[in-house]
Amino acid sequence: MACNPEILRQVPLFALLDDDETAVLAGQVEVKSFGARQRIYKIGEPGGQAYVMVSGSVRLTTIDEDHQEVVADAAPDHGHRPRRNRLP
Repeated sequence: MACNPEILRQVPLFALLDDDETAVLAGQVEVKSFGARQRIYKIGEPGGQAYVMVSGSVRLTTIDEDHQEVVADAAPDHGHRPRRNRLP
C-alpha cells in the first residue's frame, strides 16, 4: 500500500524532494504504526528495512550480560530521525 505524499512532506529528510520525486518515493514506502513497547526489530533477525519516524518516540534497547534491558539510544517525540537496523 503506497504512502500519502503529504506524510513524506512532513519529514525534514525529504524536504528537498520535488513533487515528482516525492510521488515516486511515496509509491515505494508504506506507513506502519506501532503500539507502545511493541518490538520493531529483534537482534539476529534479517534487516533489509529502514524506518523514518514521523511522530511518536522510539527506544533502541538491548539486553546486557546480567539480562537487564539497557537503553542504547532514544529519539524523542517528533524526532524525524532515520532508523536503520544498527545491531548485527
